Amino acid sequence: MIYTHVPYSPATCPMNLGLAYNLFMQQLEEDDWACFLDHDAMFTTDTWYKQLEEIIALPDTKLGLLTAITNRVGNDEQLIFTKDSPEAKNHDIYFHRKIGKDMHIAEGNSLRVARKIIGGVMMLISKKMWRQVGGFKEGFLGVDGDMDEKVRKAGYVTYIADGIYVYHWYRAAPEENGLKPYKYDKSTYLPPV
Repeated sequence: MIYTHVPYSPATCPMNLGLAYNLFMQQLEEDDWACFLDHDAMFTTDTWYKQLEEIIALPDTKLGLLTAITNRVGNDEQLIFTKDSPEAKNHDIYFHRKIGKDMHIAEGNSLRVARKIIGGVMMLISKKMWRQVGGFKEGFLGVDGDMDEKVRKAGYVTYIADGIYVYHWYRAAPEENGLKPYKYDKSTYLPPV
């Protein structure tokens, strides 16, 4: 099984994302996989789960960690657009869903070896790999990069799935492209009715 999880570690914990990842991994059976997705990200197609199943079934990949292409992340080899392009500033979900569909059609389940340490907007890892490398480090920043380094040092490969596109809001200014922020009640964080 592949279990998808959107971990969150509030400031009261104190923002220990590594702990949140590890607690989730402990619950999985030995042959299971975890797909972690940032709280401000989403898959853009309805084929992503099937693609992940097919990718982990590929023979001879030495797959240790998998990520996807995205619109906003620190590692430029995961980016589908250049950082300052008009496309990167477009937050229309229909636009991104079309890009996801196009990438799925064009790239299918093709994998590319990540040369740089990945940005973990989406990470797929098996429980066996997690256990082998000693789990995620404690803390908030750099948890994804640390795991990537551990996987590579263990002799496995980190891949980018070019046919899986994850839209990532990631600090997008709501005023870009005419989007207006909600005037919400700060006591409830609810948008107006």
